[in-house]
Amino acid sequence: MPLPKFKLPQLPGKPFKAITILESRKIPTPFGSIETPHIELPPLQIPKLEERHRKALGHAIGIDLADIVGVVPYVGGLIADNLRRSHTEEIRKLLTPEEFSTYAKWDRTYPDAIAILRSHLGGK
Repeated sequence: MPLPKFKLPQLPGKPFKAITILESRKIPTPFGSIETPHIELPPLQIPKLEERHRKALGHAIGIDLADIVGVVPYVGGLIADNLRRSHTEEIRKLLTPEEFSTYAKWDRTYPDAIAILRSHLGGK
């Protein structure tokens, strides 16, 4: 049985193309035909991060990985709490107070790595 062929993403040096999610289609109904919209994502771009934001992103990934350590019975919760606390303190040192408050807002609903990216990219 042959393996399915996958389309590889383009290299970062080249611009990305828009990603089509749903093609436009006409659906016949008893009341006439309905046309579905054409839905596509805009071209994706890799965000530009400063050095301090890259370090903060690394600490945020560490916080997310600490949550995995937290599932170890007995000592996992203690280790995860200490790891979270130390990484959060490093993030607090790296970000400005405004950036940290925005990060803390997004951290309530998203994983820490996504919260760092949302706070850096200006998601209000």
